[in-house]
Amino acid sequence: MPGQVDEIKARLDIVDVIGEYVVLKQAGTNWKAPCPFHQEKTPSFMASRDKQIWHCFGCGEGGDVFSFIQKIENIEFSEALRLLAKKAGVTLVSQNPQLTSQKNRLLDLLQLATNFWHHLLTEAPQGARGRDYLKQRGVSDATVAEFKLGYAPDSWDVLSRFLRQRGYTEQEIFLAGLTVKKERGVGFYDRFRDRLIFPINDPHGHPIGCSARTLKSDATQAKYLNTPQTPVYNKSLVLFNLDRAKQAIRQQDLAIVVEGQMDAVAVSQAGTKNVVAVSGTAFTTEQLTLLKRYTSNITIAFDTDVAGENASRRGIDLALRNDMNVRIISLPQGKDPDECIRTNPDDWHAALTKTQSVMDYYLEQVRSRFDLTSAVGKKQAAAALLNVISKISSKIEQTHWLQRVSDLLQVPDQILREALPSSSSSSAVSSSDSAKPQPAAAKSQYAQRSECLVAICLKFPVTIGAAAERLAPELILDPTLSALYRAVVTYYTEDSGSFGDRFDYQHFCQKINDKNLTSLADQLVLLAEKDFFDFSSEAIRKELLDLITLLKRDHLSAQLRTLEGQLKQAERTHDQGKMEELSRSVTEVIHQLNVLR
Repeated sequence: MPGQVDEIKARLDIVDVIGEYVVLKQAGTNWKAPCPFHQEKTPSFMASRDKQIWHCFGCGEGGDVFSFIQKIENIEFSEALRLLAKKAGVTLVSQNPQLTSQKNRLLDLLQLATNFWHHLLTEAPQGARGRDYLKQRGVSDATVAEFKLGYAPDSWDVLSRFLRQRGYTEQEIFLAGLTVKKERGVGFYDRFRDRLIFPINDPHGHPIGCSARTLKSDATQAKYLNTPQTPVYNKSLVLFNLDRAKQAIRQQDLAIVVEGQMDAVAVSQAGTKNVVAVSGTAFTTEQLTLLKRYTSNITIAFDTDVAGENASRRGIDLALRNDMNVRIISLPQGKDPDECIRTNPDDWHAALTKTQSVMDYYLEQVRSRFDLTSAVGKKQAAAALLNVISKISSKIEQTHWLQRVSDLLQVPDQILREALPSSSSSSAVSSSDSAKPQPAAAKSQYAQRSECLVAICLKFPVTIGAAAERLAPELILDPTLSALYRAVVTYYTEDSGSFGDRFDYQHFCQKINDKNLTSLADQLVLLAEKDFFDFSSEAIRKELLDLITLLKRDHLSAQLRTLEGQLKQAERTHDQGKMEELSRSVTEVIHQLNVLR
């Protein structure tokens, strides 16, 4: 196991892996971003390509590429190992019991089912119905292959028999959502029959469920049948096509959001690759959080029926609460994206160039729906518009749109502001947020200054001599930090202070051979690179000397407070000898403080 872990780490760059989840910006030799694990405005999350580590100075979380994936994906080590092995192109030892967890077996089972359905659609005689339907809908063979579309035949047990022959149990097939328990008698039957299969993947391309469209004309049949919630599939946490679209979304800094899988397939085939679809009509906070890994800009193209408009409105509200920029695509004659593209692809591409900001969209809606010359119409329009404006997190944007509404309704903007509903931010927070790391408790100034001093010594080793001459390790109160500083000074002294800028950090970490100290050292190097990456050598030396002075003053001030307390105690007991001794000590400390000022 250690060998495989090391091989995976050697093949992957932590900056590239983390960059798939957050937008990193270079800061010196490292990379920084707002922390994905707690709310913050000033980036305090750092990743180091040299050391292959990450650390957040806001909440204190940190580690290697495995710990990042475990935390960001909320998965166990065995699942992170599997995911990163696939990314690195490392074949894992299948006999390893850690890799045969229930979740991993279900993922393997679903991959096998997806391959089975795809084979039936593309090569087997039974798939002719599915092929004919897709041809009528204008879906090309290349698109079928890209999305790995499949066909579930009109059989009660063909899939489950196939999977049992491959070593999976009835219970595992049921847990994956592929079968249904019989109401009478014992056993299971296949959930999906005579249906076109749209596999739903997680962001890494693993099939975790599917949406299946009936090919029967029976009106009693549900048009779409989806995988139920399973140990690996939760529709509120999934966006269809994100695994294929995420690179285009990041490159274009924009996600096109449509309502259904067929819409996403058609839009992608038409050349718009940055498209995702919600599962069903409910846009969730979790789906928006997933999208925000890649962009803060979304353009919504939902159907114009009542269900689609309601879904669009809910999605807009959630996106605004989550501080995303939202635009709307309006399609001609109320068509959905799939129908629009089949009728005339040019209409789709034209609509992409004429998207509206969400507020312009709503302003147009109220102009057509309400009589803005009447008091009742103005009241209804104001209620609709103010409800949306209240969801906008930026006060500047709110002010802009209040002025626009004021101009439209001929109502003073102050009146509109007073009528603005109070907007709770609670819906912008995932139900799982309470379990997320919170910002770390504020450290004392003394602790912060001590950390900065040791960080500077590690990052700029030419300063170690000046620090060693002026500050004893005993003046750093935290025992682990003091031990690290002592190790740095000792390493410097043993080398006769000759290494200068040639400080061998890796050799230093190997020599101290203490996991806690090396972990702290890694964090402090990131801290120095975050705070001092653009400092000149003169500026960093001045920073170090200032910190030493402040630490000495802090130490002397604490010493003075202790001595003064002891002096008062001696005065209460009339201990003349003690009073004289303490008075001399107080005078000496005050003198030292005056020298430092």
